[in-house]
Amino acid sequence: MTSRTRLTANTCQKLNGVQTLFAGFPEKYLPTLKKAARLVYKNQNIKKGEVTFIMVSDVEIKKINTKYLKHRRITDIITFVISQELFIGDVYIASGQSQKQANFYGNSWEAELAYLTLHGALHLCGYTDYDNASKAKMFKLQDKLFKELKR
Repeated sequence: MTSRTRLTANTCQKLNGVQTLFAGFPEKYLPTLKKAARLVYKNQNIKKGEVTFIMVSDVEIKKINTKYLKHRRITDIITFVISQELFIGDVYIASGQSQKQANFYGNSWEAELAYLTLHGALHLCGYTDYDNASKAKMFKLQDKLFKELKR
């Protein structure tokens, strides 16, 4: 991330009835990220709730991963479901790791952040990637939504 990249302190908006906050993301990517979140909400018929997407450093996501999930490593995304019933949760996305993945997969950083936004929102909807069958189901939908997003 360059020093010229402007980050948002917080940008909160209702998307399909869901109060959605993006904190720490480059402003120029917010329209795409909001569209990604809205796609999941519409696809899953989510009409109300509260979701916060937070960009953090790789160091910070490793601390969160170690403290709450007992994994002592950097990861790209961590999702915390606060209430499945009320659709409330927090999604942490690692800035450095997401940039590395964008390069690895040949995506722009904006596209990778959108893909991770879809992923985190699907976790909040109850999708998991803990076993092969669940992961296949989740990624099939995630990839479908990602293609829709790119139209």
